[in-house]
Amino acid sequence: MNSSDYNKYLAAIKAANDAADKDALRKIQAQLIANYGLSDNDVDYLIRQFRYNI
Repeated sequence: MNSSDYNKYLAAIKAANDAADKDALRKIQAQLIANYGLSDNDVDYLIRQFRYNI
């Protein structure tokens, strides 16, 4: 994952966490997995940043 995408996903995750928007987190998670797969270390880290279990 390039750094630009990483930063965009991280910002979106932080915004969804602040808004307690679990639906947005679900969409972000699905998009991360679809685009990069679970084997990407960045994806693993970003998913661990979710404040809520989805």
